[in-house]
Amino acid sequence: MDLQSLQLFLSLSRNLHFARTSEQHHISASALSRTIQRLEQELGYTLLVRDNRSVSLTPQGEMLAEFATSTLEAFAALKTDLGQSMDRVTGTLRLFASVTASQSFLPDILARFRRQYPDVQIELETGYAVDAMTQLRDHSDVVVAALSLDDEPHLVKRIVVSIPILTVYPLAGEVYDVMAQQPVDWSEVPLILPTSGQARDNIDQWRRGLSVPPPVYAEVAGNEAVLSLVALGCGVGFVPELVLENSPLRDRVRVSEEGPVLEEFHVGFCTYQKALDSSAVIQAFWQSIG
Repeated sequence: MDLQSLQLFLSLSRNLHFARTSEQHHISASALSRTIQRLEQELGYTLLVRDNRSVSLTPQGEMLAEFATSTLEAFAALKTDLGQSMDRVTGTLRLFASVTASQSFLPDILARFRRQYPDVQIELETGYAVDAMTQLRDHSDVVVAALSLDDEPHLVKRIVVSIPILTVYPLAGEVYDVMAQQPVDWSEVPLILPTSGQARDNIDQWRRGLSVPPPVYAEVAGNEAVLSLVALGCGVGFVPELVLENSPLRDRVRVSEEGPVLEEFHVGFCTYQKALDSSAVIQAFWQSIG
């Protein structure tokens, strides 16, 4: 039994999804299955119950998950203590961010952090912004996310930029013709919506306030997917200005001034208060954000 196997098992025990866990750790699903089988052989107990649609922990699996949590936390604390004893910060920072964040403000912050703490290894994973809090719960130390301004005692937030949400529509086709009318008849406008998050909540509130809500053409997980469908002429979408500026599709859509006024995205870094209190690596990164 090694630390990597424990980390894999712990991630799997949290999300109970083999494909998602293997993707997060950049290994094949078969390699993940072999790791779990080796653990079961070493311990002599079945750790997981699987069928075609679900995964669940056995009582022995729950005990191993608790052991893995305490062991990995103890090892991380040991690495921190060893680094502090030599007057330097060492260890690994697991960071999750969207592609847009990784291409805009994140490089400058990471470059500054690397100059200050060259002995810290950075593991950067990119994905959909709506998945950030799930990533924080599962295995990331710090995530870049759209954050509410409300205080949440178990979380620590550092907002770095507030971004307007723009209404975008295609340059031609039926949707363009409807959007060109003044005023816009929103009951005739198909919408491309995010599956969840702050923007979706605000859009749903706006739709409920209309006498005839616009139809929903599609619900997609990422802003890039929203822009793709809008550029194809499928409907009208709502995306952060920063995403549009960094998108190769920015010249294939048009911004409408007739769209709803939506709350800005407050984008920044987020971690658990407990993690910040206990990790010298996260503390060092937090100080370097500025």
